[in-house]
Amino acid sequence: MNNNKYSISNPKTLLAAALTTALASVAQAQSQSAMLEEVVVTAQKREQSLQDIPIAITAFGVREIEQRGIQDITDIGTIVPNVKIAAMPTNTGKAAVSIRGSVTSNPAITWEPTVGIYLDNVYVGKISGNIFRVTELERIEVLRGPQGTLYGKNTIGGAVNLITTKPSGEFGLFARGGYGNFDYTEGYLAINMPALPMGGLGEIKAKLSYGAEQRDGLYDNVRPPLDSSISNPFVPGGRIPANPVARNDTFNELDRWSARTDLLWDMSENLSARYTYDKNDAENTSSKEQLTHVDPSNLNLGVPIPGDLSSFIVSENRNASSISADFPSLEEFDAESHTLALNYDMGDIRSFGGVSLRYIANRREMNFVQNDDNDGTPFALFHSEIDEGYEQTSHEFQILGSADRFNYVLGVFSFEEEADVVNPLIPLNSLFGPLVLNNQYGLDAEQLAFYGQADYRPPVMEDKLTVTAGVRWSKEQKDSYIIHPGDFEGVADDEWTNVAPTFIVAYDFTDDFQAYAKYSRGWKAGGFNGEAESIEGFVDGYDPEEVDAWEIGFKSRYMDSRLQVNAAAFYNDETDLQVSVFTSGSSASTSIRNAGEAVKKGVELEVTFQPTPDLLVSANVGFLDSEFKEYKEFDPVLGMEVNRKNEREVQYAPDYNFNLSGEYTFLRANWGNLNGRLDYTYSDNYVPYLTPEQNATSMIDGYGVLNGRLSLLDIPLGNDSLLSVALWGKNLTDEDYRLNTIPFGPWTVSFFGDPRTYGLEAVLRFR
Repeated sequence: MNNNKYSISNPKTLLAAALTTALASVAQAQSQSAMLEEVVVTAQKREQSLQDIPIAITAFGVREIEQRGIQDITDIGTIVPNVKIAAMPTNTGKAAVSIRGSVTSNPAITWEPTVGIYLDNVYVGKISGNIFRVTELERIEVLRGPQGTLYGKNTIGGAVNLITTKPSGEFGLFARGGYGNFDYTEGYLAINMPALPMGGLGEIKAKLSYGAEQRDGLYDNVRPPLDSSISNPFVPGGRIPANPVARNDTFNELDRWSARTDLLWDMSENLSARYTYDKNDAENTSSKEQLTHVDPSNLNLGVPIPGDLSSFIVSENRNASSISADFPSLEEFDAESHTLALNYDMGDIRSFGGVSLRYIANRREMNFVQNDDNDGTPFALFHSEIDEGYEQTSHEFQILGSADRFNYVLGVFSFEEEADVVNPLIPLNSLFGPLVLNNQYGLDAEQLAFYGQADYRPPVMEDKLTVTAGVRWSKEQKDSYIIHPGDFEGVADDEWTNVAPTFIVAYDFTDDFQAYAKYSRGWKAGGFNGEAESIEGFVDGYDPEEVDAWEIGFKSRYMDSRLQVNAAAFYNDETDLQVSVFTSGSSASTSIRNAGEAVKKGVELEVTFQPTPDLLVSANVGFLDSEFKEYKEFDPVLGMEVNRKNEREVQYAPDYNFNLSGEYTFLRANWGNLNGRLDYTYSDNYVPYLTPEQNATSMIDGYGVLNGRLSLLDIPLGNDSLLSVALWGKNLTDEDYRLNTIPFGPWTVSFFGDPRTYGLEAVLRFR
């Protein structure tokens, strides 16, 4: 564990004490009027209060996004109960997103994400590039549990909805600039244009935005000592010197920009069209790969690793400020997306109630290129490169209806994608001479789905009871290929169909207390492994995964809406679980298989309390219990499949995580408001791999991170202009904590969370 003096040794005690203190302060609360704001979400395709939706959902509005310093999905990685989001090994642009223990742990583009990422109702198809900056978010919604009867893409773990602000039609300007340590600079500008009249065809509203960020590397790549070498009996002299040239100066360097065009054409009171164009571009250096373990006796590579490699080990508990690596590190990502959304309000249609039609079309293209030194040493033990190209096209049509006692959504969704990957591996150069393992793979896939969901309030219950039912039918087809030049190549295809229902019963005991019970089924299609080491491993493929999910919960408010308490308990039974099994040998590869059955159950609690208009405190906690009930694996010695459930561990599933937040307005004056905020998040131990052998050097110890912000808000400048200035800090205690590893067998490299970062930010709003 980290020995940082600011570390908190007993997080459960801290959580209990904080909750007790917050609730005890009720007796001392001022008599001033204080009421929690109503949070409006669109998770069920219509505007609803967060407290009225009978599902587990957490939402962040504009102000909270700003005050928490949320820039991309990794910033919500530990602040939502039973949600874990961590950058993938070697990557700054790909994240493993786990909700309630369900995760896609391999970023290969042939895999289906377990958690869906949606930008303005458009599904972002792959893990590649899912860490991207979205300009001017209006809201983030995190839904826990299977989604499919309301969403275009079926997902097992849940969904993250990113909703942007629409053009206002009035001239306005939003500008943000900042500077921080590691020479961090940020600039962002958004301009709302006055509405342009279109004669008898309504008016067009437009918003243009552009943002850019740059930061020096968080870690240095330094030259090794001149006499550095490792033993190798296969070369003259028996030793190989280190490469004296550090190929890039730093790791985790940031250089990215984004642009957006947003056009909203209100043709009439009933008809509107919205077109958005998004562009994201990043040219970063890869994450630092820190050597944390060496086992000279491990023969995974067929020969022993030199024992003197151990001199390059850095502690797994200490985040080193520098390492020596000999292969150029880079990570380039660019994506662009075109979206057209049409909305038509048909008005009341007899017993169907008010009916509206919605059509969403999207085309997204993405390219990702990376070079990486996977051994974290100045020797060419294992290097890799990858070049991914990806395109997706989706069409979604929805009918939405609302009457006195029922609401409904009917939809059809089509999705096409194409991917091509070149992934040469360059291992063991300095030990056995040049060796390049070429690997190419890709896919062409189509999905068609019909879905619907309706809720009904029977009159006999005085509108207190709501019954919801939904169903989804999906068909997916995949054509895949793999090419290992001079070794093997092949193609494979398959098709799968599925029916997934949802059923919810909710009861409003009072205006401020609702309880609910929910059953839903989630489904994830099968596929073919582009990283297979044999043609048999490729063509055999893997089957779809399915989960039956049960959930009960309640949502409540007390004390004149100053105290909000929401809770949920869940039980997920996953069958044909798709697991990624990492192996290392002459190359590092991943096999994909259906493990059998896993059960994941837990409890989630979210508390928000506003005792006075100036003080807002919140706490949430998630407890998770995950285990394999069946893990089938072929035993070559016995010549049969055996159940290794007791020898396998569930990935990215900490037993608990929690978040404590406090925000206080110290001063309110006509020249501005002085506001302070602290956020502490804690994640318990978790493992990134399946086997105890790999996790022996890869266990991620529990860690806590403290963030803070001090703001002078809403300083009037005249002419409807407001200025806000803030000092912000992330990981204020400079905690050293691992996020991920790659256990190659003879050695393990580790990836750490960012060290302490801080800066100054200024925001100008003109309207």
